[in-house]
Amino acid sequence: MTELWTLPEDQVSELARRMGGLGLLSAEERARHGRLRTLGARRRFLGGRLLCRRALSAATGLPPDTWRFVRTRYGRPELEGDHGGLRFNVSHTDGLIACVVTRGRACGVDVERAPFAPGTARLLRDRFDAAQRAALDAAPDRPAALTELWVLTEAYLKGLGTGLAYGVRGLRFTPCGPGRFTVYDGRRPAPGSRWHAHLLRPGPAHLLAVAVPATAPTPAPHPNDPLHPTAHRLPPHPADSAPPPHLFPPPAARATGPIRPHPYDAPSHTGPGHRPPPR
Repeated sequence: MTELWTLPEDQVSELARRMGGLGLLSAEERARHGRLRTLGARRRFLGGRLLCRRALSAATGLPPDTWRFVRTRYGRPELEGDHGGLRFNVSHTDGLIACVVTRGRACGVDVERAPFAPGTARLLRDRFDAAQRAALDAAPDRPAALTELWVLTEAYLKGLGTGLAYGVRGLRFTPCGPGRFTVYDGRRPAPGSRWHAHLLRPGPAHLLAVAVPATAPTPAPHPNDPLHPTAHRLPPHPADSAPPPHLFPPPAARATGPIRPHPYDAPSHTGPGHRPPPR
């Protein structure tokens, strides 16, 4: 099971109204929410915590107030207690919140506004190794290539559970189908090769990646949720499978009916036609 949920930031207040808002959070979560300095940061934090509860409840049938979380030494939220191998990961950026839920295997998700601002792009580029930077410089659209490489990298590192504490160097993402990549991790070649990543464009302003171990079974379909969060199934990973759907329908489609899948038509600058850096 791999289910990906997205929530537009402008719909957090409506979801909060329906789910109970801050009252659904633990005391520790409410304290963290209160320490955030900006309204946007508080809204995205609340949206992420509500969305993951909504997704976990949809996967299990348990009520949203079931879920309590602990943080690992790297700061990653994990479920408190055993829930049959259920795992999740959340990411949010200005305008969009995403949550991936799996059972029996790790997962990571990252979503970013695309492209990065020039100052941010320079800082992020400098974190990569020489081979990664050479590949970025050779890309036909450097800003797009950097955004793609960054979201793929963050999704994989979040799937490992370490986040950026592991560092971003030595990672390669080799295309194996539209929007799909195998992972090469120079510091852990055998485990890294068992991961795949999906690159998706949920809308014109955002880019999203999901990373999961490649040994996973084909994800099961999930019905479209009638509330504002939108649930999607990830497609099978093999290169000859159908391309992934767009994850984020236009506002009219969200309001009136189920999502219609469309071919992944956003060009991937780290995908087919782009030579990966040498290993």
